[in-house]
Amino acid sequence: MIKNYKRILVPLDNSKYSERALVEAIPIAKKFDSKLYLLSAIDASPIEPSSISLLAIKAGRTSKTTQQMASSAYETAHFILERKSYECKKAGVNVEYKVVTGHAPESILEFAAKNDIDLIVMGSQGLGGIKKIKVLGSVSRKVSENAQCPVMLVH
Repeated sequence: MIKNYKRILVPLDNSKYSERALVEAIPIAKKFDSKLYLLSAIDASPIEPSSISLLAIKAGRTSKTTQQMASSAYETAHFILERKSYECKKAGVNVEYKVVTGHAPESILEFAAKNDIDLIVMGSQGLGGIKKIKVLGSVSRKVSENAQCPVMLVH
């Protein structure tokens, strides 16, 4: 039995794998007359603060540099998703996009649950640094193991 995928989530991180996932998701969305949801999660936690910014954080102030970096990442993600959204619309696909702040796997799973996503199409690896020994990226592994819907991993 083929499931009718009406709500498809495509997490994008600007990697070649997430780009390929979108390429795969568009014809699926067209076939099932689905709505595509493009999602980008901005996680500022890997940014290691300097000792000066640690003092600012301890004093109750956030580092201006850290805020600027997070703002820049948010703006870049928004721009990319806006461009990808336009490409989807040109292909005749109903699309919506969102940039969220948080750890990528949890953000993807939370979005999928809150929006009754029927299918997640994502890259098998992302921008998080790939070693030859890795077969599956940590984000795609966590999402595929914990999602409440089918997950298609694209290599």
